[in-house]
Amino acid sequence: MTSFTCLANTELSVRYSADGHPYPRALLALALSKSAVTLVPTEVQNIPSQSRAIRLLGDKNGIDVFWGVTSPDWEKQAKAVLIPIDKGLLGYRIPLVHVSHKDMFAQVNHSRQLRSFVFGLREDWPDTAIFKRNELPTLIYGMGAEPIEMLRTGRIDALPYDIFDLPKNHGDDIIHEPHIAIRYPSAVYFFVANDNQTLHKLLQEGLLAAIADGSFDALFYEYFAATIAQADLKNRRIIELTNPLLPRSAPIHQAQFWLDKNSLTK
Repeated sequence: MTSFTCLANTELSVRYSADGHPYPRALLALALSKSAVTLVPTEVQNIPSQSRAIRLLGDKNGIDVFWGVTSPDWEKQAKAVLIPIDKGLLGYRIPLVHVSHKDMFAQVNHSRQLRSFVFGLREDWPDTAIFKRNELPTLIYGMGAEPIEMLRTGRIDALPYDIFDLPKNHGDDIIHEPHIAIRYPSAVYFFVANDNQTLHKLLQEGLLAAIADGSFDALFYEYFAATIAQADLKNRRIIELTNPLLPRSAPIHQAQFWLDKNSLTK
């Protein structure tokens, strides 16, 4: 276990996987900046998957912090900082479809109606299990697959990508479906090695300090205000899925950690 006590004049590296969206990296730096200890976020390259990343927590040649959608298995493998860094926004999914099928979900009003379609999801994503638990037909693909090509060739009907994918352009023939958003309760956490109580405490205290002084929300909306507006949720039907994989430890009754669902759809 790394100890950060009595090291106020020392710079210490906090290692994390280099891949993914820049927001968690920026939030990690913000949380660490609230500590009296100088903690420097350091990228580690060439970690191929989330499942690999969480196994490398605390290893000599691994990483110190991982972030991802929580699950019971991951909360056994590692110690979660129980503050959703995405404020629950990752639980919203806007399906990608081929432009020729842009009205595929025009008549969908309930999750049971989604069982007529085949969704593509990657094997190491926790939401893959959520779709399966909701009895939605799911084609599971591996790291080397090309899901957009699978969509183009009709192997799948839709890719239920997260709301953060909205600004991306996947080609003129691939669009974000205009009628629905799929939602389920979800939380993205920072995780540390189970025995790294010190870093866990520093991250928790740093995030709470950032929430209290408003810098957490300022950073969140700096990255995602435009995406939330682009999602236009007030003009979409929200199709709710259950998430039996959300651990009971989730702080679902602590409103300061979450976006107000009603405010997103006004």
